[in-house]
Amino acid sequence: MIIYTPLYLELVLEGLEDMKEPKIRQIELDGVPLVIEDTGPGQGRVVKLLSTNPRDYLRADLCPGTEIKFTQQWSKP
Repeated sequence: MIIYTPLYLELVLEGLEDMKEPKIRQIELDGVPLVIEDTGPGQGRVVKLLSTNPRDYLRADLCPGTEIKFTQQWSKP
């Protein structure tokens, strides 16, 4: 990627080292696969819907940006 700017490179990249990587993971909520960003224990923000069912995209509770609560289920290996 090329950035054309009249600013010094130090100003453009300032604070880049301090940025945190968001904790994103895939879960299944009520049978609907979602990608969420963890915001706390048992809480998350919907990032993306991965469902192939068109009706799931009409659900207001699964829109991207919506805060959701879920229970973590652990599976045995």
